[in-house]
Amino acid sequence: MKILQLTNKVPYPPRDGGAIASLTLARELSRAGVELVVLAMNTSKHFVGPGHTDGKPLEEIQWEIIPVDTKIHWQKALCNLLFSRLPYNAVRFISNTYRDRLRFLLSENKFDFIILDNLYTGLYINDIRSCSTGKIVLRAHNIEHEIWARTAKSSHGLKRLYLTILARRIRRFELSLINRYDALVPITLRDSGHFALFGNKKPCHVLPTGMNVVATPNANPLSEKVTVAHLGALDWLPNQNGIRWFVRQVWPLVRKEIPEIEFHLAGRNAPPNFNNQIAAPGVVFHGEIEDASSFIGQHPIFIVPVFSGSGMRIKLLDYMAAGKATITTTIGAEGIPIAAGKEAFIADQPGEFAKHIVSLAKNPGLCDETGINAKDFIRANFDNKLLIQQLIKFLNTIDTGS
Repeated sequence: MKILQLTNKVPYPPRDGGAIASLTLARELSRAGVELVVLAMNTSKHFVGPGHTDGKPLEEIQWEIIPVDTKIHWQKALCNLLFSRLPYNAVRFISNTYRDRLRFLLSENKFDFIILDNLYTGLYINDIRSCSTGKIVLRAHNIEHEIWARTAKSSHGLKRLYLTILARRIRRFELSLINRYDALVPITLRDSGHFALFGNKKPCHVLPTGMNVVATPNANPLSEKVTVAHLGALDWLPNQNGIRWFVRQVWPLVRKEIPEIEFHLAGRNAPPNFNNQIAAPGVVFHGEIEDASSFIGQHPIFIVPVFSGSGMRIKLLDYMAAGKATITTTIGAEGIPIAAGKEAFIADQPGEFAKHIVSLAKNPGLCDETGINAKDFIRANFDNKLLIQQLIKFLNTIDTGS
């Protein structure tokens, strides 16, 4: 089986949910014996310099990395708002250089499948059809317009108006792709249901992002220092809003009960002045870090305070696979069938969220038990090897015309 995977960023290093999802798919397909080529956009926001995709971490994958300027230009954004029906989010990923390399690869190779590993790579469907007989598979990481519609609801003034317009345009673009692919691979069962409502008639297979459970026993740093942590992409608006909510509304309640407790926050591309916005007693801001695994290993309790977004919060799975006790929101747990109170905790109100943190911080046994349950849950539901075997079996049911 030969596959071309199109991504709208280089998924390495895997520092955010989208990168983790794309890299996991690429790695596991390669490990399963698939001959894989990844055509990735090297964007300004997720720029990867020379050498980062060399060597053992990326296995036997052929990487084609194309520079694409996706910087936000306010003049272009304004012109797009006034004179275009396409969302500006999509327009930024239109690149003649990327298109030319895609058409070249398709003309020089016979691919069985072309995976659109992001909504905006759907911009190139016509190019694929004109150059290849391979089957097109849309790998949907989320319901994209849902992210922006939810974010708009929590915004105010002109920002809310603009995000509402943007969400409508993204929805229109998303719906325009329905059934133009040959198969659909959403990330959650919930998203699969939404695509069915949108009119999907093509073969559909749900593929969550798999995880490798950390083999080491759960550490119990609670006896030394009580810490809570979060690691995530801080250029993602739902993460920014969630952290602000946590620091302003939840953290004071936690500190009232445990004055010595610390909250450690790490993530890349934080907006200007974000550090000042979340400044509070006991809050330690690390910014971008080099070793995510080490950071996760240092802290017993993690939070995922998300009130907008769509798809699956992969960082939640990451924490659970590492055996961490995690508190999230209803939307944070969306698409992940956890048993609340057993494998993780769910709370949408500040008082309830704080109560779970305090309970875990004061009870090392509960913290360890939750981490063990979390690992067992990941093993049973998100095993990488099993998930990729199921995907390949699904792809083999699709006639490639070979």
